[in-house]
Amino acid sequence: MKSAHGSLVALVGVVLIGMTGFGVFLPIFPFLALEIGATPTLTTIAMGAYSLGQLISSPFWGRLSDRVGRKPILIAGLIGGVLSYIWIAQARSVEELGAARLFGGLMAGNVGAAFAAAADLANDKTRARNMGLLGAAVGFGFIAGPALGAFLIGDEPSREGFARVCYASAGLGALATLTALLFFRETLPAEARLPAGVDRPRRMQMLVSRPALTRFVAVMFLMIAAQALMETVFGLWADAELGWGPREVGWTLASLGLGAVLLQGGGAGAASRALGERMTLFIGLALFAAGLGGLAVSHEVSTTAASLIALVIGLGLATPALNSLIAAQASEHERGAVMGLSQSAGALGRVAGPLGAGALFDAYSSGAPFVAGAVLILCALFVALGEPAKEVVGSN
Repeated sequence: MKSAHGSLVALVGVVLIGMTGFGVFLPIFPFLALEIGATPTLTTIAMGAYSLGQLISSPFWGRLSDRVGRKPILIAGLIGGVLSYIWIAQARSVEELGAARLFGGLMAGNVGAAFAAAADLANDKTRARNMGLLGAAVGFGFIAGPALGAFLIGDEPSREGFARVCYASAGLGALATLTALLFFRETLPAEARLPAGVDRPRRMQMLVSRPALTRFVAVMFLMIAAQALMETVFGLWADAELGWGPREVGWTLASLGLGAVLLQGGGAGAASRALGERMTLFIGLALFAAGLGGLAVSHEVSTTAASLIALVIGLGLATPALNSLIAAQASEHERGAVMGLSQSAGALGRVAGPLGAGALFDAYSSGAPFVAGAVLILCALFVALGEPAKEVVGSN
């Protein structure tokens, strides 16, 4: 028990450091692309290349982690991230930026491996808590990272400043790798791994044979698509409706991230223990939809604040509950494959969600993208309302 607790602490530390490094360069990436002559369209395509790579590779890394263990995949993904940051720092064209981002996404097996490891360390009562702690680490990385990047870039952004931020990301990635090497203990024992002679779990076969898993993966796609849509268009909406600039938008998004961290780090686990994971997911999705609907009709700060509070509570409750429900659909030797499938659904959502956001904003109104996001979440709620899911034997 003590060993499991230590491994969980190390895992949270690895994810926190790694995601902080990932978050450091994210805010400066569009400006870096414009600096080297990219158009806005090419810039967004280059940014989306990471999610495309993650979509392609996540199931492979997940299945591999079921065979060789979580630690090798965790370390390989972190090293891949370090190499991609160094490549971005030296890129001289938008094509190079896109290729570096694609490479980073293809190597991003560490996220799925981390969530699979958290599931390895859990039982029925602690699974939602473990998922919440990892979600909190991811969320905190997306708060601390951009703040550190803004500090490093300086008052007058330059090509050298952009490179400095990318190297800082690489340094944090290297620190996360070292932390994993020294402190993280393998969570998947040899006897629980998928034997070499056994056919690997097939994605389509798992989805066809497990309706509950299919539902939850679909919910993951819809939820992440709505979240990505909201994040993409929020700055444009805030400028149009509230007259906000980058500083106000930045502080607001940081506050949302902090709220999600606090919920996922403690409140979500308590809610799941009291209400059950399924009911916690329903409540979270309903609040998320209400928050998006509120933003669609908001024109002043007070109603915006109320809508954002509902939205962040909804996300903070729904995300760990959904990850826990997905993990419960996997036996020990296929947990990596199932979590990799979940990560692929999330990556597809991050690719698909923002595609129509700008068009809806231009063609209809500033609030139209939020209406679309609310519809997506209502669809997710409808999908989640199927028959109660049964845990797969051997899933703890």
